[in-house]
Amino acid sequence: TPVVSFAPFAVVGYIGSLVSLDYLGFGLAPPTPSWGQLVQQGMDDVTTAWWLVLTPLAALFFTLLMVTFIGEAVREAFDPKVFSRLR
Repeated sequence: TPVVSFAPFAVVGYIGSLVSLDYLGFGLAPPTPSWGQLVQQGMDDVTTAWWLVLTPLAALFFTLLMVTFIGEAVREAFDPKVFSRLR
């Protein structure tokens, strides 16, 4: 079904958009923590404390990767037309 196929990519797009807007300062209100604000705050000291940028970006990367992999696994599990390649 198209909903199951495209849902993980839509979620990844929404998360990426929210992080981008937060990084640019147009996202959530300042007391609300977000990955975009963490990256923006870490960019001030990126030469001396690079891990302040690397940590939220790594968390974002792994979250988006896992959402995509889990979505693909759900799609493959519910797809009656495709059989497992491991047989």
